[in-house]
Amino acid sequence: MSYLVFARKFRPQTFDDVIGQEPIVTTLKNAILKNRVAQSFLFTGSRGVGKTSTARILAKALNCEKGPTPTPCNQCSICEEITEGSSLDILEIDGASNRGIDEIRALRDGVKFKPTRGRYKIYIIDEVHMLTGEAFNALLKTLEEPPEHVKFIFATTEAHKVPLTILSRCQRYNFRRIPAALMIQTLREVANKEKLKVKDDVLFLIAKHSEGSLRDGESLLDQLASYGDGEVAAEDVAFTLGLTGDDVYFLLLGALKARDGKKVLATVGKVIEAGKDLVQFSRGLLEIFRDLLVSQVGKPSDELVEGTAERIAEIKQFQSAFSPEELLFSVTLLQQLLREIRWSSTPRFLIEMCLLKITNRSNLRPLDDILKELKSLEKTIPQKSGAPERGPRPTEARLPAPPAERGEPARQGPRTGSLSPTHLKSIEGGSDLKAAADQDDVKVSQPRGKKEDLTGQILGETASMVQHSPSQVAGGARTDDTSTSGSQKFDTVTLNEVGRVWPDLLERVKAVKMSCGTFLAEAEAVDVMEGIVVFGLPGEFKFHQEALEKQDNRELVRLTLSSLLGRNVGVSFVVTEAIGDVEVKKPKPESANPKGSEIISSALDIFEGSRIVRLE
Repeated sequence: MSYLVFARKFRPQTFDDVIGQEPIVTTLKNAILKNRVAQSFLFTGSRGVGKTSTARILAKALNCEKGPTPTPCNQCSICEEITEGSSLDILEIDGASNRGIDEIRALRDGVKFKPTRGRYKIYIIDEVHMLTGEAFNALLKTLEEPPEHVKFIFATTEAHKVPLTILSRCQRYNFRRIPAALMIQTLREVANKEKLKVKDDVLFLIAKHSEGSLRDGESLLDQLASYGDGEVAAEDVAFTLGLTGDDVYFLLLGALKARDGKKVLATVGKVIEAGKDLVQFSRGLLEIFRDLLVSQVGKPSDELVEGTAERIAEIKQFQSAFSPEELLFSVTLLQQLLREIRWSSTPRFLIEMCLLKITNRSNLRPLDDILKELKSLEKTIPQKSGAPERGPRPTEARLPAPPAERGEPARQGPRTGSLSPTHLKSIEGGSDLKAAADQDDVKVSQPRGKKEDLTGQILGETASMVQHSPSQVAGGARTDDTSTSGSQKFDTVTLNEVGRVWPDLLERVKAVKMSCGTFLAEAEAVDVMEGIVVFGLPGEFKFHQEALEKQDNRELVRLTLSSLLGRNVGVSFVVTEAIGDVEVKKPKPESANPKGSEIISSALDIFEGSRIVRLE
């Protein structure tokens, strides 16, 4: 007879041989005893946990010559045929390779024929989730009302891919993964039957790598039996699987405990030179720190730490080396490492940086202690009652000479024009202009923090301008915002003068408040009334006009303009949407003015309140 691998040689043959699935086994045995066997079953779970083996045992239990019985004899001809896989009444179908509608139609046609020897014709479809949608639809009717002599057993690792219409017609059994302790016990029995010398640490490594799959564990033990000479060592497992032994992890823990970065890097270098899988190495590091964290819980944690007694004792030696906060910090870093290392082109660098962060970890303190200290400090701080005292007002700058007196060249003016007050919105009767005049006496203090030199210059000039304007000096008294509307008079100014300082006005306003300067750039000086410069904005800039009319923005423009002109002037902003057919004449730039423009300017200065109607 040809050689049988361990996974087939030690395959369960009765319900009692099934490992780690006691609830499922008990339910199936009772169903047979009470004659309550369903027409279709769905066995779901991870690989190698006994789904197909349990399906075969159920088939034997139903067709055994001494049955139906929960304990098939495995001696009658029917049981032997099922064990050998030669029974004509038990049809095992691979769903991955027989997934089309044609195969299901053939199955449906064969269902009507009765079994040859046994009581039932049983269809075992493995990886049933691989069937196509059409194949599932073709199976629905047969699955819902099969003949009395037919049973269906479906096995799958991905039950979520099976249509709900199929799930609702089956009894579902969820197979769990095999616990490590139970797998170690089973593998030890297999090793004893095969006369292999295997230590517990080797069995633990096999069980750990199998991830709950008994079939994987038996296959790996079979491979190691061929590698060794009747004896399997931990080094053989590590070499075969590319795993890192616990001795390396404990050596690394010692270096991390001592905060020895050089030794940490040297250990990582040895792991890489040995050709170990760095993803597996990182996962092993995370498991070690997880076990350390769990071991600090207390005695009940021994059940949560997997491994041999020697491994658990070794882990407990490092319990006091790391505080819970340090362990949580380390686990967080290792989780991030495990996420990134799979796609990184420099995995060694990631591992080294992660371990160096753990090595150079700062003294982490419990959060409760920090909160207690904060509360104690809070009690020591005296509580002050009442409103805080107001600090001294900033020093106000002196008024610099106007641009004309400083000899600075006048810049090109803005777009200006002449507009009758009757065509301006919101200034009927001049009430708004008088109200704007009432807002004259506003002091501007320097803002906190560092500003541009230009900003400080503007604020200083405007503040000085307000305090030392000619009209206030002549009057000898200040006018508050709450004074009567007629108590404040502004100095005379012309549109041409406003045009000369327009670029400077925009620049300085933007330096102080960019939004205000941006809104102002859309305006144009359209008229001067009693020393108040009226700026007009088109109807689509209603939002800009409302923003400029706000107290802070209007005063910023007024004070800056007064500083540039060397006179105390007022400002007002209106929407010119009601202009109608009135033509707003805009002067040409100063460079394009005709000869004698200086004479015209002088004439305008002499005749206050006058404006240019036409130039010929």
